[in-house]
Amino acid sequence: MTTDSITFNHILGQGRVNQLGGVFINGRPLPLHIRHSIISMAKKGIKPCHISRQLKVSHGAVSKILNRYAETGSISPGQIGGSPRARVTVQSVEKEIIIAYEENPQLSAAELRDWLISKDICTKSTAPTVPAIKRLIGSKGVQVREKKMERKRLSYSIDSILGISIG
Repeated sequence: MTTDSITFNHILGQGRVNQLGGVFINGRPLPLHIRHSIISMAKKGIKPCHISRQLKVSHGAVSKILNRYAETGSISPGQIGGSPRARVTVQSVEKEIIIAYEENPQLSAAELRDWLISKDICTKSTAPTVPAIKRLIGSKGVQVREKKMERKRLSYSIDSILGISIG
């Protein structure tokens, strides 16, 4: 079975037509007017699958935009590419998250995100998402938990309780 896909050239790259008949350029964000339409339709109670069909945008793209809007309140696309300076900023925010988590391990990822915003470390639009904070805590969490385990070592052992002396 062969599938013929329609392609075209655009100044931003090679365009394609998706299965719904919509035009897109792979790797590029959806235009803002389509993003606005997705949010306004969702606010009216229209289901993502119907939004997808009406706007001829993939269901994955609709879901991604709605999730981003729910988490950050922003419909702006994410950053494409990046610079080393931006990476330094990300590392400093990650460091703040780790320090805050070590001091308050009971905080959830959502609470850590709110804390970053309240301390003016990030704005609502630049703060990492809750899943990103969860991944960070998960990747660093083992080290944090190990440190706590070391501090809570018992002052007695089974050998001392049983009266066994080790030579």
